Order: sequence, then C-alpha cells, then structure tokens
Amino acid sequence: MAASPIGWIKIVVATVCALLLLSGCQPKQPGSLVKERLSARVLLDAPQSAAEIQLLMQQARAGEDLERILAEFDRLIRDGAAPISEEASFRKVQLMLENQRPGSAEALHAVMNKYPNHALVPYASYWVAKWWLAQDEPGRALERMKWALQDKRLTRELADAIFDLAPPIAQDVPERDAVSWFLVAAEVNAGSRDSWLRLAARRASMETIEQIHRDGSLSPELMPLFDLHAGRARLMTGDREAVRRIAELLSLAMPNHANAAQLNAWASGELRAATIGVMLPLTGRYARYGQEALNGLRIALADVGSGAYITLRVEDTQSSSERAVIAYKRLADESVNLIIGPLLSETTEALIPHLKQGLPVVSLTGRIDLAQQSKALFVHTLSPLAQVYVMADYAWQHDARRMVVITDTSANQTESEMFTSSFEALGGEVMHTLQLDRRVMDQRSRLRELRHETDDEELLAELDEDLHLFLPKMDMEMHMPAGFDALYLALDGKQVSLLAGQLAYADISDIPIYGSSRWQDGHLMDDRGRYLSRARFAASNTSVDLQGDLDDAVLHRFRFVHREVWGNDRTSELMALAYDTMRIATVMTSRLGLSNTELSRELHDSEGFPAITGHVRFDDSGIGQKQLDIFRIKKGKIVPAG
Repeated sequence: MAASPIGWIKIVVATVCALLLLSGCQPKQPGSLVKERLSARVLLDAPQSAAEIQLLMQQARAGEDLERILAEFDRLIRDGAAPISEEASFRKVQLMLENQRPGSAEALHAVMNKYPNHALVPYASYWVAKWWLAQDEPGRALERMKWALQDKRLTRELADAIFDLAPPIAQDVPERDAVSWFLVAAEVNAGSRDSWLRLAARRASMETIEQIHRDGSLSPELMPLFDLHAGRARLMTGDREAVRRIAELLSLAMPNHANAAQLNAWASGELRAATIGVMLPLTGRYARYGQEALNGLRIALADVGSGAYITLRVEDTQSSSERAVIAYKRLADESVNLIIGPLLSETTEALIPHLKQGLPVVSLTGRIDLAQQSKALFVHTLSPLAQVYVMADYAWQHDARRMVVITDTSANQTESEMFTSSFEALGGEVMHTLQLDRRVMDQRSRLRELRHETDDEELLAELDEDLHLFLPKMDMEMHMPAGFDALYLALDGKQVSLLAGQLAYADISDIPIYGSSRWQDGHLMDDRGRYLSRARFAASNTSVDLQGDLDDAVLHRFRFVHREVWGNDRTSELMALAYDTMRIATVMTSRLGLSNTELSRELHDSEGFPAITGHVRFDDSGIGQKQLDIFRIKKGKIVPAG
C-alpha cells in the first residue's frame, strides 16, 4: 500500500524530529486544547512516545513493510533501555491487533501482566476492544472500554476516542451492559453527564434499576440524578407504580434528598380532569399536516391511559391566520388549561398580540424566534434551525475552533447564518462561507480554491524552513493540514452525498463535517456513505432510516399503537412531535394537577421532559431546546455517534 502525501509528510517530519533530538535540540511542541467537558476526574495527558517508536508507528500507518517494522520492535524490546523496551512491547502488540495477527490477543495479555502499572495499560484495553469489534463481539468490546474509562491512568486523548467509538456499540448489547456503560461514562464525562444519565434511564428496566440500588454500583452523587431521570421518564408514560418504586428505593438510600421528595410527590399524585385546547389546520392547504399532528395527539392519549381524564377541544384553523385568532379566543373563553398549536408560523405570529398570560400555548412551528415575543408562547419543534445550536455546541466540544460553512446560492441562508452566529458566540471563528451554485454538479475547482486559500501558511513556512535545514534540496509538493478544523454543510442530503467525494478530491476528506437533519432527505446514503466517515449530524431518533436499529420502549410503543389504529407504520416526525407535546401537556395538567400560572413556570423546569423526538427543555424565552441525538455513518449504516 503506497503512502498518502500526508503520510509522507508525517514521515519526513518524524525524521526531522529524530535529527533534532540527535543534535541535542528540542523539537517544537504543538499546543493542545484541554477538554473542559472531561472534568469529572483529573485526566492525565497522553504519554509521550520516544522518537524512534513514533517513526516506526508512522511507517506502519503509511503502509510500509509490517514484518520489518515488527522486527524493529523486537530489537527495541531486546536491546532498548527500560522505558523504550516497555513501550515497544505494547506498540508491537498494538500493530498485531490492528492487523489481526494470530496470537495478538494472547500477546497483549502477556504484556499487560508483565507491566501492569504502565501508562499504556488503559490504551491496551481500548486496542483489544477494537479487536473484539472486528470479531463481531460488541459486548466484550464495550466491557474493555469500560475498563479503560475506570483506569486511574485514563487520559483525555483516550477518553475522547472511547466516547466517539462506544455509543453506537451500546445499541447492540444487552440492556444491562449498555446501562452499565452509560453510568461509567457519566462518572467520567461531567460535561455530558445529564445526557449519559438520560440514556441510561431510557434503556434501564425496573429490574436493572433495582440491581443498581442493590449492588451500589453508582456513586452517591449520581444515584439521585439517575433516579430522577428514570422516574420522570416513567411519569411521562403514566407508569406511576414504577415511579413509586423508584421513589422508595431512593428514599431508603438517601431519605432526606430533595429528589426522593420529588419522586414521592410524583408517585402520590392522582389523575385529575383537565381540558386541553388544540389548534391545527384540519382543512385548507396544510390539512394533511394538521391531521398528522392530530393523530399524534390521539396516540399519546391512548398510550398513556389518560383519555378518561383529558378532554380535547379541537379547533380547525383552516390554514388561516384570521381563523386561528378566532379559534384561540374561543378556546380561551372555554377555560382550557393549555393549548397545543398552531402549526404554521404565520398563524402563530398572528396570535401573539392576543395571547393571555397564564394560558400557555405550545406551538409546533419552526419559527423559534417567535417564542421570545410572548411569555405565554412556547415553541416545540424539530426544525433544522433549532438543531443549529446543538451542532455548534457539539463541534465546539469536539475541539472545532476554526470553521468553514458551505451552503448553496439558491437556499434560504438562515441556517448558515444561525450556525455562524451560534458558533462565534461560543468563541469560535467562521473563517469562510462558501456558496455553491446548485446547478453546477462538479464543484472541485471551487473546493480546491477553498483548500488553497485556507492552508495553514505559518505551519507550511515553518516546515519548509526545517526541511531546508536538514534535507537536501528537492522538488516536493507540500500537502499540509487545512487551516480550519471542521466544515458545516448547510445542505440537503443529496448535495452532501454528491459533495463528499469532491471534498476528498480537494484533500479535505480528513476534516470533520457537521450538519442537521436536512441531510435526512433519503439521498444521504446514495453512495453508501463513502467519504463520510467523519461526518456527524443532528436528527430525531424517529428518523425513518434509523427505525430498525433503535432500542427505545416508548418509541416502539408509539409505533405499535399507530399500527393498531391505522394498520400501517407510516409515522412521521411531525406526528411524533405532537405525541411528545401531548405527553408533556398530560403530565403538567392531569398528573401534576398544575394551575395555569403554575403551568408556565413548570414548563421552564431546567430538568426538561423525556421525549422520543429528543429530550426537550424550554429555555427562558420559551424555545424548546432539544437534546437531539448525533448520528454518524459507519459501514454503510447510520448509527448513533454519542
């Protein structure tokens, strides 16, 4: 296998570093960004390899003769000083595992037993985890990664690698193994602790929750948080008996904790009668969408067993702003507890001057900015615009600091503009926004120009200077890392699939790529995801392409009820969004028995609400901030990315 241009550059740089060391000089050390999101424990810096070992590993990565490289490692193991011979023992076995050499797993165990306190021991657990994945043993792989996370020598570098690889694997293992993994991740990764605990609570059965309390496997700090997530999830489904049992378990362990009191309050409440208003376009241009949303509301009532206590007052807005105002006034006069709808942005905007304080209106519009115009208005949506904040933060958490945004000239530029402002508000820099002509199929020249304009000129000049110092003068085309950390593609899936190969042609394939659920238009996998292994995008887990791979009891129940009533599986994200909204309304009005003034306050609860379309928390402006899932493409399939 021939070395890539970048691979050759890495070899040259390593050679220069070796010459510098031999001459008694110290090579320049690149700066590293400390990941604040991994602050639950004090994580170590990555161990530094000897220059000779670095060079051998780089040669192996570039596809050079593996037998020669392994022989060189044998020489270092036999003749090298203690630090080098010990590291060489680990690195040799790492290469054996990566190349599926016979006896590699046994060799690794022997090395770990020989050097049990070496800094590479947790890395070795990670290497053998990837080896088990290649043997199609996801359970064993996840267990080894859990060991690595629990090792006292865990580094930031290794933790990030594990958090990137493990979440999709958790979808393929038994429930108890997956929950155990999520809880260990929560102990380590403080920045995403709530997300890990929600995932654990969503997956955990009551038997597993009981077991966690019996064996004391969860720290006193996390136990009440996990129990609260588990109790709230069951409150949303109407399983008050499960809420009562969780409250009892936490009360026995921590009788004076506020979360135990909260769980007991949820468990003791009786269902109360409530009236919920509904405003949807059931006739007119958008009637099909209004009917989808209404079906979702009805499934929720049937599923959670609150139909006998909830009265729906349904008003047809007829896809008209004037009719929406009339419908709102009629519902307000009937003293409904809460209103779900409208669906359209223009009808929602028309209502704003008429909204009454104390009567919450939860609109399903994609215009999230409207929520800021009235304290009575809440917006619950899956609009790609609401996902922009999620992806900007995700990119930032994964070390993106300099970003390039690509969009097309024919599209609405709101998504790219919102991503730019969100990313810059976090402290990042959008270096360039490239607008492509949708009518042009071949964008390679534009992408090459982008690559040239954003090359890291400072690094290029520095390397050029070093090469002229230590190597004979030669003609060499330099392929340097791009001067940006990541791309955001404000495009649909068809464009993303088409552009992926052209990005690789322009030498931009090794850059992380981010996007929204606009990618889920049915065309993203046209090329089976080639060149998109580093792509990440936000989406609801109700997306059609993901239905076969999910293990979510509530989502399965939602689809089961739909199939029982309508005889098919043709659900939609709008239907699921309406379903979630009705479950929230039911909890607030019937199960908790809140009055109108209390409803608005409790909708802003920082804990938020479990939902199959993504955990939602209404911020101070009334915008429903979604805890959306992030997905990636692996082996031709869309899988959770963590």
